[in-house]
Amino acid sequence: MAKRLKTITAGRLVSGVCYTVATRQDSETARTAKQRMSTEAQERINLRRAWQKLEMLLAANFGPGDLHVVLTYEDDHLPKDRGAAVKLLRKLLVLLRKHRRARGQPLKYIYVTEQLSAEGGRLHHHLILNGTGADLEVLRSLWPHGQVELERLDTWQGYEALAKYLTKEPREVGRAQAGAKAWTSSMGLAKPKVVSEPVPDNVTIAAPAGAIILDRREEHNEFGDYLYLKYLLPNRKEEKKGTRPPRRRKRE
Repeated sequence: MAKRLKTITAGRLVSGVCYTVATRQDSETARTAKQRMSTEAQERINLRRAWQKLEMLLAANFGPGDLHVVLTYEDDHLPKDRGAAVKLLRKLLVLLRKHRRARGQPLKYIYVTEQLSAEGGRLHHHLILNGTGADLEVLRSLWPHGQVELERLDTWQGYEALAKYLTKEPREVGRAQAGAKAWTSSMGLAKPKVVSEPVPDNVTIAAPAGAIILDRREEHNEFGDYLYLKYLLPNRKEEKKGTRPPRRRKRE
């Protein structure tokens, strides 16, 4: 038999699947069974949904010291529509970039503007932002339109729940405009690293010691198997982001 190992690494987040693939020597029955298994395995790791893409983008660029910021509006500052709200948020980002540049600090962000009602709910913004350690007062000084709520990303385990939360409006209400992006990000964000390679039949995927298992699915039958695994690498300061590969394990 032959197998394939595919992994996506984004910062500390690793999503991987190891599965049996069909060969020319297989019978029609075996080939059909292996192709079905291969399809199911790849579906586990395909980034087709908005929240899955955002999950990996968040993991590749933001960590526990970074921030989830919610920007709201007081009644007398409420914008007339979503477009006007986005202009106010972009103005804040311009001012924040200028503030950080003067101090030699980088600026990375992803933002979502929500209304959460087809009939016109309360406009507000979610902003994922790299932290500097002194952000709350700076953000409050640059946002005179309402409240600034802030939490660190280490209050979330992994990135799936946060990604689903940030993309809930298109799923629950629909996109504000046809073809509109689910989120907007700053330039130059790191992309997840994707590796797909053939491996020996006695190899599977395993999380390294100290990793936090977020999801695990597997299937076995007479023709082969697959194992899907998603986990967070240990948070070790000496490790560089995205450099530690998933561990292979040989079966006894």
